[in-house]
This record gives sequence, structure tokens and C-alpha cells, in this order.
Amino acid sequence: MRGLWTAFIVVLVLLAVRVEAAELTEADLDAGKRPAVGDSVLLKDFSRCTPNAAVVGQNVKGKWWLRPYRTSSGATGKMLCVEARDKDNPQTCIAPELTYPVNLDGVYDIWVGTYQPLFGGGIDIKLSRDKVYGTIDPQEVSIGQWPLPRDQYGTLVQVLFKTADLTGQQIHLRQPHGTYQSLWWGLCNAHVAAIKLVRRDPEEVKHQEATRCKLPKKGVILDRDGFSYVWNWGTERIDCILQQVEQCGQGNVEALNWCIGGSMETNFPHPMTKSRIVTVERLGDRRATKVHGDFESRGVDVLKELAARCHELGIKIYASHRANVRYYSSDIWDAHPDWHLANQLGLDYAKPEARNFYRDFLLCIAEKWDIDGLTIDFSRHRRHFNDGLPQPEQFQHMNQYVRDLRAGLNRIGKAKNRQLELNVSFTTGTWYDDWTAEQQGLDVQTWVNEKLVDRIMPEGRQVAKYVEMCRGKPTKCYGRYCAAMDLAGNALQSDLHDPTPAEDKTDRPAEMQYGPLNIAKGVLDWYDAGAEGVFLFNMEPWATLRDLPYPDVLRQEIQAGITPSMLKGERVEWEE
Repeated sequence: MRGLWTAFIVVLVLLAVRVEAAELTEADLDAGKRPAVGDSVLLKDFSRCTPNAAVVGQNVKGKWWLRPYRTSSGATGKMLCVEARDKDNPQTCIAPELTYPVNLDGVYDIWVGTYQPLFGGGIDIKLSRDKVYGTIDPQEVSIGQWPLPRDQYGTLVQVLFKTADLTGQQIHLRQPHGTYQSLWWGLCNAHVAAIKLVRRDPEEVKHQEATRCKLPKKGVILDRDGFSYVWNWGTERIDCILQQVEQCGQGNVEALNWCIGGSMETNFPHPMTKSRIVTVERLGDRRATKVHGDFESRGVDVLKELAARCHELGIKIYASHRANVRYYSSDIWDAHPDWHLANQLGLDYAKPEARNFYRDFLLCIAEKWDIDGLTIDFSRHRRHFNDGLPQPEQFQHMNQYVRDLRAGLNRIGKAKNRQLELNVSFTTGTWYDDWTAEQQGLDVQTWVNEKLVDRIMPEGRQVAKYVEMCRGKPTKCYGRYCAAMDLAGNALQSDLHDPTPAEDKTDRPAEMQYGPLNIAKGVLDWYDAGAEGVFLFNMEPWATLRDLPYPDVLRQEIQAGITPSMLKGERVEWEE
């Protein structure tokens, strides 16, 4: 296993811990040895996990497999795996959660050695006192073609989970997200080769945190669309919602941007509409519909639970409204055909009644839920007025809408004795349609000049224009980066589209994506131009982007060509 951790010396230097350190094994711990500061403990005997009956020496559906392997340097081991798939009964492939007995005192960096397959993989991990699992994802890599070249997968990967006090805690493991995938349908694959614990001096950890707090820092807002995660990994457990923010509690994410559903429908009980997420075309749609229906039938309020967890983690939460989309059936839509746009894609913001419905709908959320503000996402689907309405009139209607929201949030915030923020997100020349914000009826300049919005979050080729627009103003500009695109809003592949019903049980190619250093370089350019932060849209909370708020740290990582929280190891060959 020594080859698994060859790159770890880089991290030891970065963390300023003792380089000449002992590496203890489970046998050493059994013999009574304990690690000193700087020493490490390598856990790789997964036969110690409980329940013991769940871990076997062959591939059995619903069990964990101790799978023999050999690395390119000749090191051997047994990796704890799930390698199963049943497209008709995927739930039969889910293995039980495991507990690895640790029985160590003190503070440790927790590194997880996993394996990068062609698709999927990884492992979920938590400590006994953690509320929710975190996911170790080996696919935080650049994907520029499909299938991946053979030299770009099939290797060990080491990922920093977190630094924590292990006193009185055990390690708990489960397959990613505790369930099977909808994309690829029914796939269950999980891998953990070793867990490396590096003993830290608590005072040194505090000093490191204090030093980081003094660094120049930008804002990072992470968007979750409220549907895709449940579409792919939904279960009846609320942690399938909470897990989406669990790895945001590292001091690196300022806020969660939570999409509430469609424009007139919600993924939580809202008193102004009966409409919820109900869609059945694809297998994942049926799964998400069932999950959200089960939550509501049991009285589980998703937004309430998320807001509480975000605040426990020290981050804000914004309720995000997709300004004009019609994903699901809606009682509001059916009751007011006179509010419809001619294209039948949403409501007409030129109609005061429609506009006021949206206003009251959102202010109700701000008043009744413990959120920190609202985000109006104008990027879906960018049509807010009927064709032919002059642009000055479009501006007049939309400016009134934004002014009304600002006044309403000020009123509610005063009653709650807190500031409630208003953010807007929009496209400005992207692969979608190349429309500017002005062509969509959005008078962003007025919003900034009148201090109506706290943040603007533009995506596309004109981000620099909006950075300059906000320079010296109270409104902040956060560049918006969307997965499967470059930093200028160009798609990284042709025919970029959501999975179709015809692709349900096919192994659809993975979407092209930038790797962490590509993203870091683009975001650093925005910072250097004057952007106050970044808005990550349609992205998972990558461990490799934990340093995204810190321009100076990003600069060092880009220069070194590494992301210290994720290190690639040796190639693996399975010994069946």
C-alpha cells in the first residue's frame, strides 16, 4: 500500500507537519502503540467492519466485496467494493452501512483512498457524531472525451475528507449516497482501498485556521437545483437532501442557493399553491416524484430541514426561483390562462397580476421560512415577455418587480430583525441562445444604480462588463460558472442535453467537464478583474474546490499544478 500514498508527502509539507513520521497499522494499534503528532495510521483491513456478515470474499449482490488488486508498482491489497447492477430491481444491490472500529484519541486529517472507475464510484464516509455522510468522489477530474482514454481512469485516488477529533468516534461507510444511481440506471459501485489518519497538533490546527482567516477571501455560492440530486440518488431518508450541503461546512462556502422547484411549484409545502414536483416520463422522474411525495406525506419540510442544517454549518441559504419555467403541472397555471406567455413557457411579466403572484409567492417564503434571502434566476428559460413588446416597457415592468421584491424583503427583514438579501442570476451571451440580459428585458444597470440587489451573478461572455458595472458600488458581482461549460458560457460538447426517456436504461456518455484546475484558473481571472465571488451552478460540492475563496492559495495551486485535497495514485489491476 505504500505506493498508494506516494504523493502524500506534498500534503505533509503543505500542512507543516513532521515529514519523518511513523506509519502505524492496525496490528500496531492492537499491540498498544499510539501515533504521535505527525505519525499516521493506515487502515486497510476492512474485514474488521461490522456487521461482519456484510463483508465477503466474493461478489455477492447486497454485500461488500473484499476484492484483491495489485498496483503498477506491485503492491497488493484487498479493496472494499460494491460492484453490482440490476436494472429491474436495483434496490437489491444496496449493501448495508458499515462501521470501522477506530478507538483513537486526538485530532487527525482523514484521507480516504478510493478508486476511479470509468463511471461513478467513490464512497460515503462519516464519523459517529456527524449528522450526515459526506461523499468522496473520484470523478472530480477533467473529462474532454468519451469514453475516457484508458490512462485517465483505473487508478487509486486519495481525497482529504476533513480534519476532526476522533476521540470517542468510529468511522462509518456506505456506498455513494446510500443507494443506486438513476444515471446509469441501477448502477451500484463503491470503492475504498484505505483510510489514512494523520495525527495533528490541535494548537497547530487552530493556528492554521487562524492564518487562513487572515487571507484575502472571496465569496462562493453553491447552487443545488432541488431536483437532479434526488432524480439520481433519491431515497426516503432526509439525508438525501441534507447530504447536498454536508461538505460545504469547511468555511469555504458562503451560501447555498436552493432551487424551490418550478416557477409555480415547490419541493416543499407552500400555502399559495398545491403544485409539487410530479413528473413521470423518465425513471429518475418517477423516483424524484416518489421521494418528494413521501416527504410531504410524512410532514417533512425540505426547505425547513435544509435551512436548519445550513445554519448549523455556518452558511446562508437563499431560496432560488427560476423566473419562468413550467416543468410540472400547476394549479396556478391552469387557473389563469390569461397570464400565459404566447409561447406557453411561463407567465407574462407585463401582466401585473402574474408579476404580483410571483412577488407574493416568494415573499411568503421569505416570511415563513428561516432563509437568508432570495435569488431570482432569470436563466431558465430567458423569456419573460411576449415578442414585440418594446424594450423600455419590458424594463419598466421588470424594474417594478425587482423594486417590489426589494421593498418586501426590507419589510420582512425588519420584522425579523435581520437583513434579507436579494440576488439575481442571468445569462449574458451563452451557448443557450446568445441573448444579452437587455434582450431578456433585464435592466441590470438600474438595479445596481438603485441598490436594489445585493448580488448580480452573470453567466457568459460579458461577465467583465458586470464586474465593471459593480465596481465601487454596494452591489457585488459574482461570476457564474455552470457545469459542462467553460467560463465564457460555451458548451464543452455538442448536443448537450438532459437525459431523455429513451436513454433511461442505456449507459449514456458522461458529460464533458472542466477539472478543478481549469475552473480555478477561470475563477482566478474573474477575481483578478474585480469579481467579489463565484456562483457555482449545477455543480457538486467538490473537495478539490475547497480553496476557491482564496485567490492567493489558488495562485499557488495553479502554479504547482496540483489540488492538495485530491491526489492521484497508481494504476490498479484486479486479481480475480
